Amino acid sequence: MKQEIIEFDLAGLTLQEPMALITNWMMAAFCLYAYLKLRHATRVDSIWWKRFFFFFTISAFFGGTGHLFFKYYDIPGKFPNWITAIVCGYCAGKAMLYNLKESKWQNFLTAFLPLKGIVLLVLALVYQKFIFIAVDAILTYIIYCGILGYQLAKRGEKVFNYMLYGVLICLPSVFIFLLKLSPHRWLNKDDLSHLLMLGCLIYFFIGAYKREYLKS
Repeated sequence: MKQEIIEFDLAGLTLQEPMALITNWMMAAFCLYAYLKLRHATRVDSIWWKRFFFFFTISAFFGGTGHLFFKYYDIPGKFPNWITAIVCGYCAGKAMLYNLKESKWQNFLTAFLPLKGIVLLVLALVYQKFIFIAVDAILTYIIYCGILGYQLAKRGEKVFNYMLYGVLICLPSVFIFLLKLSPHRWLNKDDLSHLLMLGCLIYFFIGAYKREYLKS
């Protein structure tokens, strides 16, 4: 059943979806914290994770405003979130690919990473559909953080299990989004997905931080 969109008035403005604003900004706040903790990173993969958290801060911030001001800016108001979300995926993929040494799949995965992002972003902007951004995130996090994380952990670098755990935490959000599972108007499919993504981000940060500073 389609959930009623929450609207409220503030300072003469008709605003929407306060929970989406809160959950997006929870992610933004955590990603800003993660970025600051990694700001002195020197490893190449850690630098890519630092960039990931930087762009995710921006993406989640505009994700919240895109929901809040939807009545005024409609779908184009979500474009800053969509564009930076693609950049986030690219950064995460680059971070994981740096550790993939001497693999027959390395050349393909390196070329596929930006190609899929560009194609899906263009489709999203042309058709004004978030589904293309979601597909990019699903492909990026499952292939580059989940599968590659599992393969790297099997080689003895256990810290990459954190990337895999992050993906597993976030995975139910795919079904929540596609099946439009909204248990309550104050906790709809977007809010649930954001909370699961926050859990994913926490594990990504733990893995990146341990990789950089604990050398584990």
